[in-house]
Amino acid sequence: MNYLIVYAHPNPKSFNHAIKERVEAKLKKEKKKYSVRDLYAMKWNPVLGGADFEVMQGGKTPEDIKAEQNYIKEADVVIFIHPIWWFGMPAVLKGYVDRVFSYGFAYEVGKEGVKGIL
Repeated sequence: MNYLIVYAHPNPKSFNHAIKERVEAKLKKEKKKYSVRDLYAMKWNPVLGGADFEVMQGGKTPEDIKAEQNYIKEADVVIFIHPIWWFGMPAVLKGYVDRVFSYGFAYEVGKEGVKGIL
């Protein structure tokens, strides 16, 4: 099994960071293959901008999005670790979901409605 940890918290002394470290330690102990995508450390751009739409409408995927989609494709299990701020996920993670779990990758729309394709 291949695990992907998507982590979104800016404070390395946070409870969420402790959770991430605990999960990593467990995966290491069990000799599992895993990757961590630390959105704050990566300085992930959460903004789904006009340029993204232009590239995608041209049938291509921006490189930063394509790289993350490859991590997701390779994963059997995706673990999201993040705080709840104002009743939702941090903006950086919301932007990650908006940009990465895009039409044609995570879902498509057909005659019968929306269909998940992951």
